[in-house]
Amino acid sequence: MKKLIVPALLAVLWNSAVISAQTGAIPTKQFETAYDAYIRTTLDKIPDVPGVAIVVVKDDKPIFLKAYGMADREAGIKASTDTMWYIASSTKSFTALAAALLDREGKIKLSDPITKYASGLELRNAIPEKVTVRDLLTHTSGLNNDPLTFRMAYSGESDVHEMGRVFAGATTYDDLAYGKYKYDNLGYNIYAVLLQNHLKLAWQDVLRNKVFQPLGMKHSTAYFSQIAAKKWPYAKGYFLDATAGNIIPAPLKKADNNMQSAGGIFASISDLGRWLEMNMNDGRLDGKQVIPADIVHAVHHGYTQTIRDSPPFAGKGEYGLGWQIGKYKNDGVIYHHGGFTGYRSHISYMPDKKIGVAVLVNNDIVGNRIADLFATYAYDALNGMDGLDAEYAKQLTQSIESYAQLKQKFQSSFAQRASRKSQLTMPLAAYVGQYRSEYWGTIDVSQKDGNLLVKMGNIQVVPTPFTQKEAIRVEMVPGNGEVIKFDVEDGKAVSLTYSGATFRRL
Repeated sequence: MKKLIVPALLAVLWNSAVISAQTGAIPTKQFETAYDAYIRTTLDKIPDVPGVAIVVVKDDKPIFLKAYGMADREAGIKASTDTMWYIASSTKSFTALAAALLDREGKIKLSDPITKYASGLELRNAIPEKVTVRDLLTHTSGLNNDPLTFRMAYSGESDVHEMGRVFAGATTYDDLAYGKYKYDNLGYNIYAVLLQNHLKLAWQDVLRNKVFQPLGMKHSTAYFSQIAAKKWPYAKGYFLDATAGNIIPAPLKKADNNMQSAGGIFASISDLGRWLEMNMNDGRLDGKQVIPADIVHAVHHGYTQTIRDSPPFAGKGEYGLGWQIGKYKNDGVIYHHGGFTGYRSHISYMPDKKIGVAVLVNNDIVGNRIADLFATYAYDALNGMDGLDAEYAKQLTQSIESYAQLKQKFQSSFAQRASRKSQLTMPLAAYVGQYRSEYWGTIDVSQKDGNLLVKMGNIQVVPTPFTQKEAIRVEMVPGNGEVIKFDVEDGKAVSLTYSGATFRRL
């Protein structure tokens, strides 16, 4: 599966908080004033964060609900509590809840083998009967299929019938990996394929009918086109431009065809407050039981052991259905974060303390650190952390310094690549053409303004030189450099290799 940002680079943005003695809980009004001041100070000192939306839920109601900064800098649109943000992999908890509800109805049983719901799809490689639907949703299936996840999340070449073919033809099984937790998008993507194949239902419609509407989430959708149709305000994603060291609109955009079941929801912070309230209160919302309590318990139950190395909730834990289960200091926490080019989401809650936090940021680089910083501040403040102000002033200073170092690394890396000489041996016209892989899709190479232009579905990039002969460097996913290697015969490129797959020229 593709990684948006090199984990080692992001790791420098976090310096974990000191576990301090706990005192009495802070009064709500005092918390709101202090929290608002800390958020504003942080955004003043890190202007590369365009906008932030935050909700803090205590017991059965929001005690803090605000948006800051800009949803769209270029258009001058401010963020509001109804602005919709892309929540990326936080989508998994919604998809898993819908799956648990369909299991209750007997339509797709979590305990059934996935092959039961693959009727009509001719599997090229056998999948054992022991691989269940639940295995898909707990990341323990032992299955692999990079073309499927790439097309659904990035390139958007994801027609439902084509995805059935790619699932059937490109899925492989590793018995040594079966039953072992390995986080990725694949299981949730395969669930969407099975849902379409067996019930003729789109996962987007199931989420609308089973989750958004019952919870009264009026500004949430899994269809990007619905945002424009209803003229809903949404936050534009922003990405670090390594050439100048500033932020620019993210080059990889979301559309209906790359909104996918493992990461495909735009939601407002107001709606996420309702989502947290329902999860924290065993399915109750507005005084009503909107989701059966046993279903909520089932998705929050740990099915497999995990070890997380990403703060703030690092260490041993479990994975439920679409939820990570771990600890923050001495408190249990249930959470699922999300990240994509231009966006970061943090959604978590402490079940014993009945405190929940959601933070949405339209910057995915420093946004990772800022989302977690704002979340843990809320927890530490509401839990009465001693020395809160000094600790979080220190963490803010460390975050500013680390982000400056990260920007310098990005710019230095770009400058180094810019000094490379092209290793293409023929005129650019010799490489122009369409190249096709059976499962990955189509790469279109053309010329524009004296450079090659590489297109793959929704993706369009200008490549840069690479150190190997007949090779170019591309960032199909921004921040993730990869190589395209051309195979040349008789003065013309006849095929290319990308991500380990051969694309033959049409």
